[in-house]
Amino acid sequence: MAAMDSILSQVDDRDLVDAERSLLEASRERIGQLDAQIKPLEDYEAMRDNHVAAVTSLPRPERLPAAPQRADGGERLPEYRSVGHYLVDLIRARAMMGGEPDREAARRVELINQRVVADQKTTDTAGVLPQPIVGAVVDLIDASRPLIASLGGAKALGGTPGTQFTRPKITQHVSVGAQTTGANEKTQLSSQKMTIGSVVFAKTTYGGTVDISRQDIDWTSPAAWDILVRDLAQVYAVQTETAVAADFATKATGIKPAALPVSPVLADWAKALYTAGMHSYQAALRMPDRIWMGIDVWAALGSLVDTTRVVIPVDTTREMGAPGTQSLASFTGDLFGLVRTVVPLFPAKTIIVGNSQLYEAYEDVIGLLSVIEPSILGVQVAYGGYVAFNSLAQTGFVALDLTAVTTIPTAMDMDISAPAEEAVETPPEQAGGPGTPRARKGQ
Repeated sequence: MAAMDSILSQVDDRDLVDAERSLLEASRERIGQLDAQIKPLEDYEAMRDNHVAAVTSLPRPERLPAAPQRADGGERLPEYRSVGHYLVDLIRARAMMGGEPDREAARRVELINQRVVADQKTTDTAGVLPQPIVGAVVDLIDASRPLIASLGGAKALGGTPGTQFTRPKITQHVSVGAQTTGANEKTQLSSQKMTIGSVVFAKTTYGGTVDISRQDIDWTSPAAWDILVRDLAQVYAVQTETAVAADFATKATGIKPAALPVSPVLADWAKALYTAGMHSYQAALRMPDRIWMGIDVWAALGSLVDTTRVVIPVDTTREMGAPGTQSLASFTGDLFGLVRTVVPLFPAKTIIVGNSQLYEAYEDVIGLLSVIEPSILGVQVAYGGYVAFNSLAQTGFVALDLTAVTTIPTAMDMDISAPAEEAVETPPEQAGGPGTPRARKGQ
């Protein structure tokens, strides 16, 4: 339930996608199975509590604490001045030099040997030490897909056939000109045909599969099956968001403002963003409604914005003249009155201005598929879907030029294909230019 709460907490003002509904249904069924298992355990716990209550109510005889006593009735143990002194007693006690054993020496040696206590530690009882699992499985992955959500969510493919489909787009408009009065009256009006082209959306299949043993399904607790299905759906969401983010950044081909300086101040950011907004409107005739940025740019801009407004304590009134709303605890906010969307999967030094209606993403989630393999007691499970995305007006999206900026924090591109234990970070001197992954593995 905590895992589902985490997923649902990222759903703001949109409908649940098929993957999220599938996870909800799987979680509900699993909860029912767990309730059935818990019922006999509850009965057992109640019976044990009754037993404990009955035993504690029985009368118990008063027991006095045991008082330590010497075995020989003496007041002190024998004190040896040295190891040699003890060896002499040992030789006399066992008559090693001949003659009869010395009983008094034997008594002293026995008293000393009785005081040698053996140590017993947890390493000696490893076979009976339990290995409990506490809490839910830690899952370090963010499947929220903020970029796709900012575009209005993935539109349904609706069973569209073929490997691709097109969206009609006017590539040439009609012509309208002025007919002046006087000598030019009744002259031919301006005329130009309208042409309609198309924007191609190619379908791409994303999916993953795992062959899990029946034992792994039946013997694990928490159930490996539930964790596996949830992980397949979440990694699918991350991979599709990654593909859309890479394409979105590549196709932002609008006219760029002048490159920002090495250490830009807020005024430099403001001029560049307004210039980008101007170019965006001139190219697409749509007012920009969003600013998309990578997490490294969010960190750099946030530190500038928060130094120009009251943040200690946090200003909740959104004072006049503030450059934007910013919070270290959230990616939501705005900048210069424009909604800001942070896309953690963007390449480094990426910030784009444009209209969210000019880029579209389509998706048909296949969901979970499974087949039983009786000959090997296994289950092969797969999760996937079809995704298509493209820009309707590439020049309407304008990216800022941050190549010279050195004040952008270093962003680590995450590769979820490898476990976190294999994380290796490339030294800065070996890292590539903007957008080059830093060989940081694990998610």
